[in-house]
Amino acid sequence: MISYEEACDIVLSASKFGVCLGLERMEMMLAELGNPQQQIPAIHLAGTNGKGSTLTYLSSIFQEAGYTVGTFTSPAINKINDKVKVNGVEIPDENFASIIEHFKPIIEKMSRTSVGSPTEFELMTAVAFQYFATQKPDIVLIETGLGGRLDSTNVIKPLVSIITNIGHDHMDLLGNTIREVAGEKAGIIKESVPVISGCKQEESIDVMKKQSELLSSRLFQLGTDFYCEHNGGTFSFIGGGNHFVDLKTGMTGSHQQENASLALMAIQCLPNFSISESAIRQGLMKAKIANRIEIVQDNPTIIFDGGHNPEGMEALASTLATFYSNREIRILFCAMKDKDINGMLQPLKDVATEIILTSFPYDRVMDPQVVFETFPLSQSRVIVDCSEAYRYIEGKSKPDSVFVVTGSLYFLNHIRNVLKK
Repeated sequence: MISYEEACDIVLSASKFGVCLGLERMEMMLAELGNPQQQIPAIHLAGTNGKGSTLTYLSSIFQEAGYTVGTFTSPAINKINDKVKVNGVEIPDENFASIIEHFKPIIEKMSRTSVGSPTEFELMTAVAFQYFATQKPDIVLIETGLGGRLDSTNVIKPLVSIITNIGHDHMDLLGNTIREVAGEKAGIIKESVPVISGCKQEESIDVMKKQSELLSSRLFQLGTDFYCEHNGGTFSFIGGGNHFVDLKTGMTGSHQQENASLALMAIQCLPNFSISESAIRQGLMKAKIANRIEIVQDNPTIIFDGGHNPEGMEALASTLATFYSNREIRILFCAMKDKDINGMLQPLKDVATEIILTSFPYDRVMDPQVVFETFPLSQSRVIVDCSEAYRYIEGKSKPDSVFVVTGSLYFLNHIRNVLKK
Protein backbone atom coordinates (compact mmCIF):
# COMPACT_ATOMS: atom_id res chain seq x y z
CA MET A 1 0.00 0.00 0.00
CA ILE A 2 1.18 3.54 -0.65
CA SER A 3 2.25 5.63 2.32
CA TYR A 4 0.31 8.53 3.77
CA GLU A 5 2.93 10.94 2.38
CA GLU A 6 2.56 9.46 -1.10
CA ALA A 7 -1.21 9.77 -0.86
CA CYS A 8 -0.87 13.45 0.10
CA ASP A 9 1.45 14.02 -2.85
CA ILE A 10 -1.11 12.51 -5.24
CA VAL A 11 -3.87 14.78 -3.93
CA LEU A 12 -1.72 17.90 -3.76
CA SER A 13 -0.38 17.34 -7.28
CA ALA A 14 -3.99 17.71 -8.46
CA SER A 15 -3.96 21.30 -7.13
CA LYS A 16 -2.20 22.36 -10.34
CA PHE A 17 -5.57 22.09 -12.04
CA GLY A 18 -6.86 24.84 -9.71
CA VAL A 19 -10.56 25.71 -9.43
CA CYS A 20 -12.41 23.95 -12.22
CA LEU A 21 -16.16 24.06 -11.63
CA GLY A 22 -18.34 21.33 -13.09
CA LEU A 23 -19.74 17.91 -12.19
CA GLU A 24 -18.62 15.78 -15.14
CA ARG A 25 -15.34 14.66 -13.54
CA MET A 26 -17.04 13.91 -10.21
CA GLU A 27 -19.79 11.89 -11.84
CA MET A 28 -17.26 9.88 -13.86
CA MET A 29 -15.05 9.20 -10.84
CA LEU A 30 -17.94 8.26 -8.55
CA ALA A 31 -19.45 5.95 -11.17
CA GLU A 32 -16.14 4.08 -11.25
CA LEU A 33 -16.38 3.76 -7.45
CA GLY A 34 -19.96 2.48 -7.48
CA ASN A 35 -21.52 5.84 -6.50
CA PRO A 36 -20.78 5.82 -2.74
CA GLN A 37 -22.50 9.22 -2.40
CA GLN A 38 -25.84 7.47 -2.88
CA GLN A 39 -25.29 5.42 0.27
CA ILE A 40 -25.04 8.25 2.80
CA PRO A 41 -27.85 10.14 4.62
CA ALA A 42 -26.72 13.74 4.22
CA ILE A 43 -27.45 17.37 4.95
CA HIS A 44 -25.99 19.68 2.29
CA LEU A 45 -24.85 23.19 3.24
CA ALA A 46 -24.01 26.17 1.00
CA GLY A 47 -23.74 29.91 1.59
CA THR A 48 -21.29 32.79 1.57
CA ASN A 49 -20.80 32.85 5.34
CA GLY A 50 -21.99 30.70 8.22
CA LYS A 51 -22.13 27.26 6.63
CA GLY A 52 -19.17 25.98 8.66
CA SER A 53 -20.68 27.25 11.91
CA THR A 54 -24.13 25.87 11.07
CA LEU A 55 -22.55 22.52 10.28
CA THR A 56 -20.70 22.58 13.61
CA TYR A 57 -23.92 23.24 15.55
CA LEU A 58 -25.61 20.35 13.76
CA SER A 59 -22.70 18.01 14.42
CA SER A 60 -22.57 18.91 18.10
CA ILE A 61 -26.33 18.49 18.60
CA PHE A 62 -26.48 15.14 16.79
CA GLN A 63 -23.56 13.83 18.84
CA GLU A 64 -25.20 15.00 22.07
CA ALA A 65 -28.26 13.01 21.00
CA GLY A 66 -26.12 9.89 20.60
CA TYR A 67 -25.78 9.80 16.82
CA THR A 68 -22.61 9.16 14.80
CA VAL A 69 -21.84 12.15 12.56
CA GLY A 70 -19.68 12.38 9.46
CA THR A 71 -18.48 15.83 8.35
CA PHE A 72 -16.82 17.15 5.21
CA THR A 73 -15.58 20.73 5.55
CA SER A 74 -13.07 23.09 4.01
CA PRO A 75 -10.42 24.31 4.02
CA ALA A 76 -8.12 21.93 5.86
CA ILE A 77 -6.74 23.32 9.13
CA ASN A 78 -3.65 21.29 10.03
CA LYS A 79 -3.40 18.48 7.47
CA ILE A 80 -5.07 17.63 4.20
CA ASN A 81 -7.28 14.83 5.54
CA ASP A 82 -8.73 16.78 8.47
CA LYS A 83 -11.55 17.85 6.13
CA VAL A 84 -13.06 14.37 6.57
CA LYS A 85 -14.16 13.39 10.09
CA VAL A 86 -16.48 11.07 12.00
CA ASN A 87 -17.54 12.40 15.40
CA GLY A 88 -14.77 14.98 15.19
CA VAL A 89 -12.00 12.43 14.52
CA GLU A 90 -10.29 12.84 11.16
CA ILE A 91 -10.01 9.94 8.76
CA PRO A 92 -6.95 7.88 9.87
CA ASP A 93 -3.86 8.29 7.70
CA GLU A 94 -3.89 4.62 6.73
CA ASN A 95 -7.55 4.76 5.61
CA PHE A 96 -6.83 7.90 3.62
CA ALA A 97 -3.83 6.29 1.92
CA SER A 98 -5.83 3.13 1.17
CA ILE A 99 -8.64 5.11 -0.49
CA ILE A 100 -6.21 7.17 -2.58
CA GLU A 101 -4.44 3.99 -3.68
CA HIS A 102 -7.84 2.66 -4.80
CA PHE A 103 -8.33 5.91 -6.75
CA LYS A 104 -5.00 5.77 -8.62
CA PRO A 105 -6.11 3.71 -11.66
CA ILE A 106 -9.30 5.81 -11.88
CA ILE A 107 -7.27 9.05 -11.90
CA GLU A 108 -4.98 7.64 -14.58
CA LYS A 109 -7.96 6.51 -16.67
CA MET A 110 -9.61 9.93 -16.38
CA SER A 111 -6.40 11.70 -17.39
CA ARG A 112 -6.68 10.02 -20.79
CA THR A 113 -10.24 11.26 -21.37
CA SER A 114 -11.54 14.61 -22.59
CA VAL A 115 -12.70 15.62 -19.06
CA GLY A 116 -9.19 15.30 -17.65
CA SER A 117 -7.91 14.46 -14.17
CA PRO A 118 -9.89 15.41 -11.05
CA THR A 119 -8.89 18.48 -9.04
CA GLU A 120 -7.63 18.40 -5.44
CA PHE A 121 -11.05 19.35 -4.05
CA GLU A 122 -12.79 16.75 -6.20
CA LEU A 123 -10.43 14.04 -4.96
CA MET A 124 -11.04 15.00 -1.33
CA THR A 125 -14.82 15.08 -1.91
CA ALA A 126 -14.64 11.57 -3.35
CA VAL A 127 -12.48 10.43 -0.42
CA ALA A 128 -15.18 11.72 1.95
CA PHE A 129 -17.98 9.90 0.13
CA GLN A 130 -16.01 6.65 -0.02
CA TYR A 131 -15.05 6.83 3.66
CA PHE A 132 -18.58 7.62 4.85
CA ALA A 133 -20.03 4.83 2.70
CA THR A 134 -17.82 2.32 4.57
CA GLN A 135 -18.10 3.86 8.06
CA LYS A 136 -21.89 4.31 7.79
CA PRO A 137 -22.45 7.25 10.19
CA ASP A 138 -26.06 8.01 11.14
CA ILE A 139 -25.91 11.41 9.43
CA VAL A 140 -23.36 13.14 7.19
CA LEU A 141 -22.93 16.91 6.95
CA ILE A 142 -21.49 18.07 3.62
CA GLU A 143 -20.23 21.64 3.12
CA THR A 144 -19.82 23.02 -0.39
CA GLY A 145 -16.42 24.31 -1.36
CA LEU A 146 -17.41 27.10 -3.75
CA GLY A 147 -20.86 28.08 -4.98
CA GLY A 148 -23.27 25.18 -5.17
CA ARG A 149 -24.66 24.37 -8.60
CA LEU A 150 -21.32 23.23 -10.04
CA ASP A 151 -19.57 22.41 -6.77
CA SER A 152 -18.13 18.90 -6.60
CA THR A 153 -20.32 18.07 -3.58
CA ASN A 154 -23.49 18.70 -5.58
CA VAL A 155 -23.88 15.07 -6.64
CA ILE A 156 -25.85 14.04 -3.56
CA LYS A 157 -29.58 14.05 -2.88
CA PRO A 158 -29.68 15.12 0.77
CA LEU A 159 -32.36 14.85 3.41
CA VAL A 160 -32.25 18.64 3.86
CA SER A 161 -30.50 21.49 2.05
CA ILE A 162 -29.30 24.58 3.95
CA ILE A 163 -28.32 27.88 2.31
CA THR A 164 -27.02 30.12 5.07
CA ASN A 165 -26.84 33.49 3.29
CA ILE A 166 -25.68 35.22 0.12
CA GLY A 167 -22.88 37.77 0.03
CA HIS A 168 -20.13 39.27 -2.08
CA ASP A 169 -17.62 36.47 -2.51
CA HIS A 170 -16.02 34.66 -5.46
CA MET A 171 -17.99 36.96 -7.76
CA ASP A 172 -15.41 36.39 -10.50
CA LEU A 173 -16.68 32.80 -10.65
CA LEU A 174 -20.24 32.93 -9.33
CA GLY A 175 -21.64 36.11 -10.88
CA ASN A 176 -21.52 39.89 -10.65
CA THR A 177 -24.73 40.42 -8.68
CA ILE A 178 -26.32 39.04 -5.52
CA ARG A 179 -29.06 37.50 -7.68
CA GLU A 180 -26.50 35.66 -9.82
CA VAL A 181 -24.57 34.39 -6.79
CA ALA A 182 -27.87 33.30 -5.20
CA GLY A 183 -28.68 31.35 -8.35
CA GLU A 184 -25.43 29.41 -8.02
CA LYS A 185 -26.00 28.69 -4.32
CA ALA A 186 -29.62 27.68 -4.99
CA GLY A 187 -28.23 25.03 -7.31
CA ILE A 188 -28.00 22.64 -4.34
CA ILE A 189 -31.81 22.61 -3.99
CA LYS A 190 -33.12 19.18 -5.00
CA GLU A 191 -36.58 18.02 -5.98
CA SER A 192 -38.90 17.50 -2.98
CA VAL A 193 -36.05 18.08 -0.50
CA PRO A 194 -36.74 20.70 2.25
CA VAL A 195 -34.65 23.89 2.06
CA ILE A 196 -33.59 26.04 5.02
CA SER A 197 -32.65 29.60 4.03
CA GLY A 198 -30.91 32.30 6.03
CA CYS A 199 -30.86 34.74 3.09
CA LYS A 200 -31.65 38.37 3.92
CA GLN A 201 -31.70 40.34 0.66
CA GLU A 202 -35.02 40.40 -1.19
CA GLU A 203 -33.38 39.35 -4.46
CA SER A 204 -31.70 36.30 -2.91
CA ILE A 205 -34.90 35.29 -1.08
CA ASP A 206 -36.77 35.61 -4.37
CA VAL A 207 -34.28 33.26 -6.06
CA MET A 208 -34.74 30.68 -3.26
CA LYS A 209 -38.53 30.89 -3.55
CA LYS A 210 -38.55 30.42 -7.31
CA GLN A 211 -36.08 27.51 -7.30
CA SER A 212 -37.93 25.79 -4.46
CA GLU A 213 -41.27 26.16 -6.23
CA LEU A 214 -39.76 24.84 -9.47
CA LEU A 215 -38.53 21.70 -7.70
CA SER A 216 -41.52 21.25 -5.35
CA SER A 217 -39.22 21.73 -2.35
CA ARG A 218 -40.60 23.17 0.89
CA LEU A 219 -38.75 26.40 1.70
CA PHE A 220 -38.26 27.49 5.32
CA GLN A 221 -37.11 31.11 5.31
CA LEU A 222 -35.53 32.71 8.41
CA GLY A 223 -37.73 35.57 9.56
CA THR A 224 -40.83 34.21 7.80
CA ASP A 225 -41.20 30.51 8.53
CA PHE A 226 -39.00 30.37 11.63
CA TYR A 227 -37.48 32.99 13.89
CA CYS A 228 -34.37 33.86 15.88
CA GLU A 229 -35.06 36.39 18.63
CA HIS A 230 -31.86 37.92 20.03
CA ASN A 231 -31.56 38.73 23.71
CA GLY A 232 -27.93 39.72 24.20
CA GLY A 233 -25.95 36.61 25.04
CA THR A 234 -28.96 34.31 24.61
CA PHE A 235 -31.66 33.85 21.98
CA SER A 236 -35.00 32.20 21.40
CA PHE A 237 -35.91 29.91 18.50
CA ILE A 238 -39.44 29.60 17.12
CA GLY A 239 -40.14 27.16 14.33
CA GLY A 240 -41.51 23.76 13.39
CA GLY A 241 -44.01 23.91 16.25
CA ASN A 242 -41.25 24.45 18.85
CA HIS A 243 -40.33 27.44 20.98
CA PHE A 244 -36.98 27.26 22.80
CA VAL A 245 -35.96 30.19 25.03
CA ASP A 246 -32.70 31.24 26.66
CA LEU A 247 -30.54 29.26 24.23
CA LYS A 248 -26.82 29.96 24.28
CA THR A 249 -24.17 29.19 21.68
CA GLY A 250 -20.54 28.23 22.17
CA MET A 251 -19.52 30.80 19.55
CA THR A 252 -19.82 34.55 19.97
CA GLY A 253 -22.03 36.95 18.01
CA SER A 254 -25.65 37.49 17.02
CA HIS A 255 -24.85 36.03 13.60
CA GLN A 256 -23.94 32.79 15.37
CA GLN A 257 -27.37 32.71 16.96
CA GLU A 258 -28.87 32.92 13.47
CA ASN A 259 -26.57 30.12 12.25
CA ALA A 260 -27.74 28.03 15.21
CA SER A 261 -31.37 28.74 14.29
CA LEU A 262 -30.76 27.37 10.78
CA ALA A 263 -29.41 24.19 12.36
CA LEU A 264 -32.44 23.91 14.64
CA MET A 265 -34.87 24.36 11.75
CA ALA A 266 -33.06 21.67 9.78
CA ILE A 267 -33.50 19.27 12.69
CA GLN A 268 -37.25 19.95 12.65
CA CYS A 269 -37.26 18.59 9.08
CA LEU A 270 -35.80 15.22 10.13
CA PRO A 271 -38.62 13.29 11.83
CA ASN A 272 -36.66 10.02 11.89
CA PHE A 273 -34.11 11.47 14.32
CA SER A 274 -34.94 11.81 18.00
CA ILE A 275 -33.37 15.02 19.35
CA SER A 276 -34.22 16.12 22.88
CA GLU A 277 -34.26 19.73 24.08
CA SER A 278 -31.39 18.86 26.40
CA ALA A 279 -29.30 17.64 23.43
CA ILE A 280 -30.09 20.88 21.61
CA ARG A 281 -29.06 23.08 24.54
CA GLN A 282 -25.89 21.13 25.31
CA GLY A 283 -24.99 20.78 21.66
CA LEU A 284 -25.25 24.50 20.99
CA MET A 285 -23.14 25.31 24.04
CA LYS A 286 -20.41 22.81 23.20
CA ALA A 287 -20.13 23.75 19.52
CA LYS A 288 -16.79 25.34 18.67
CA ILE A 289 -15.04 25.91 15.37
CA ALA A 290 -11.55 27.14 14.62
CA ASN A 291 -11.23 30.61 13.10
CA ARG A 292 -14.82 31.76 13.74
CA ILE A 293 -14.37 34.59 16.26
CA GLU A 294 -12.30 32.04 18.14
CA ILE A 295 -10.83 33.28 21.42
CA VAL A 296 -7.44 31.58 21.59
CA GLN A 297 -6.05 33.49 24.59
CA ASP A 298 -7.14 35.78 27.42
CA ASN A 299 -5.25 38.73 28.93
CA PRO A 300 -4.70 40.00 26.30
CA THR A 301 -7.64 38.65 24.35
CA ILE A 302 -6.44 37.10 21.09
CA ILE A 303 -9.12 36.31 18.51
CA PHE A 304 -8.77 34.39 15.24
CA ASP A 305 -11.50 35.02 12.68
CA GLY A 306 -11.66 34.03 9.03
CA GLY A 307 -13.95 36.84 7.88
CA HIS A 308 -12.89 36.48 4.26
CA ASN A 309 -15.47 38.81 2.66
CA PRO A 310 -17.30 42.08 3.50
CA GLU A 311 -20.22 40.32 5.20
CA GLY A 312 -17.83 38.31 7.38
CA MET A 313 -15.97 41.46 8.38
CA GLU A 314 -19.22 43.23 9.22
CA ALA A 315 -20.11 40.37 11.57
CA LEU A 316 -16.65 40.55 13.18
CA ALA A 317 -16.81 44.34 13.57
CA SER A 318 -20.29 44.12 15.10
CA THR A 319 -19.12 41.52 17.62
CA LEU A 320 -16.04 43.57 18.55
CA ALA A 321 -18.18 46.69 19.03
CA THR A 322 -20.69 44.77 21.17
CA PHE A 323 -18.32 42.85 23.44
CA TYR A 324 -15.06 44.84 23.41
CA SER A 325 -16.01 48.51 23.29
CA ASN A 326 -13.62 50.95 25.02
CA ARG A 327 -10.69 48.55 24.53
CA GLU A 328 -7.60 48.89 22.37
CA ILE A 329 -8.21 46.65 19.36
CA ARG A 330 -5.31 45.86 17.04
CA ILE A 331 -5.95 43.87 13.90
CA LEU A 332 -3.53 41.79 11.86
CA PHE A 333 -5.04 41.58 8.37
CA CYS A 334 -4.23 39.61 5.24
CA ALA A 335 -6.53 38.49 2.43
CA MET A 336 -6.41 37.14 -1.09
CA LYS A 337 -5.95 39.66 -3.90
CA ASP A 338 -9.17 38.58 -5.66
CA LYS A 339 -11.27 39.73 -2.69
CA ASP A 340 -13.13 43.01 -2.14
CA ILE A 341 -10.37 44.35 0.12
CA ASN A 342 -11.94 47.78 0.56
CA GLY A 343 -15.27 46.19 1.48
CA MET A 344 -13.48 44.04 4.04
CA LEU A 345 -11.47 46.87 5.62
CA GLN A 346 -14.26 49.44 5.85
CA PRO A 347 -16.20 47.70 8.68
CA LEU A 348 -12.98 47.47 10.73
CA LYS A 349 -11.99 51.14 10.60
CA ASP A 350 -14.58 52.18 13.19
CA VAL A 351 -13.57 49.56 15.77
CA ALA A 352 -9.80 49.21 15.30
CA THR A 353 -7.15 51.17 17.16
CA GLU A 354 -4.61 49.98 14.60
CA ILE A 355 -4.72 47.75 11.50
CA ILE A 356 -1.53 46.01 10.41
CA LEU A 357 -1.51 44.92 6.76
CA THR A 358 0.74 41.92 6.23
CA SER A 359 1.50 39.00 3.92
CA PHE A 360 2.59 35.36 3.86
CA PRO A 361 4.04 33.00 1.22
CA TYR A 362 1.10 32.18 -1.09
CA ASP A 363 0.62 32.90 -4.77
CA ARG A 364 -2.85 34.47 -4.40
CA VAL A 365 -2.06 36.71 -1.45
CA MET A 366 -2.63 40.47 -1.61
CA ASP A 367 0.29 42.92 -1.66
CA PRO A 368 -0.12 44.84 1.62
CA GLN A 369 1.71 47.88 0.26
CA VAL A 370 -0.70 48.12 -2.68
CA VAL A 371 -3.63 47.80 -0.28
CA PHE A 372 -2.21 50.55 1.92
CA GLU A 373 -1.80 52.89 -1.06
CA THR A 374 -5.15 52.03 -2.64
CA PHE A 375 -7.31 52.01 0.50
CA PRO A 376 -5.57 54.38 2.95
CA LEU A 377 -6.87 54.29 6.50
CA SER A 378 -5.53 56.62 9.18
CA GLN A 379 -4.84 53.76 11.59
CA SER A 380 -3.28 51.29 9.14
CA ARG A 381 0.39 50.47 8.50
CA VAL A 382 2.33 47.81 6.60
CA ILE A 383 4.56 45.13 8.10
CA VAL A 384 5.13 42.67 5.25
CA ASP A 385 6.54 39.77 7.28
CA CYS A 386 3.61 38.27 9.21
CA SER A 387 5.82 36.88 12.00
CA GLU A 388 7.30 40.33 12.58
CA ALA A 389 3.81 41.85 12.40
CA TYR A 390 2.50 39.38 14.98
CA ARG A 391 5.38 40.20 17.36
CA TYR A 392 4.76 43.92 16.85
CA ILE A 393 1.15 43.65 18.01
CA GLU A 394 2.14 41.35 20.88
CA GLY A 395 4.58 44.02 22.05
CA LYS A 396 1.88 46.69 21.95
CA SER A 397 -0.72 44.59 23.78
CA LYS A 398 -1.76 45.18 27.40
CA PRO A 399 -3.71 42.71 29.57
CA ASP A 400 -7.03 44.33 28.57
CA SER A 401 -6.13 44.73 24.88
CA VAL A 402 -7.76 42.82 22.02
CA PHE A 403 -5.59 41.35 19.27
CA VAL A 404 -7.46 40.07 16.20
CA VAL A 405 -5.93 37.95 13.44
CA THR A 406 -8.25 38.00 10.44
CA GLY A 407 -8.73 37.83 6.69
CA SER A 408 -8.03 34.69 4.71
CA LEU A 409 -8.55 31.28 6.31
CA TYR A 410 -5.31 30.23 4.59
CA PHE A 411 -3.55 33.10 6.37
CA LEU A 412 -4.95 32.07 9.75
CA ASN A 413 -3.78 28.49 9.21
CA HIS A 414 -0.32 29.78 8.27
CA ILE A 415 -0.14 31.87 11.46
CA ARG A 416 -1.15 28.85 13.53
CA ASN A 417 1.67 26.79 12.02
CA VAL A 418 4.16 29.61 12.57
CA LEU A 419 3.14 29.86 16.24
CA LYS A 420 3.49 26.10 16.69
CA LYS A 421 7.07 26.29 15.48
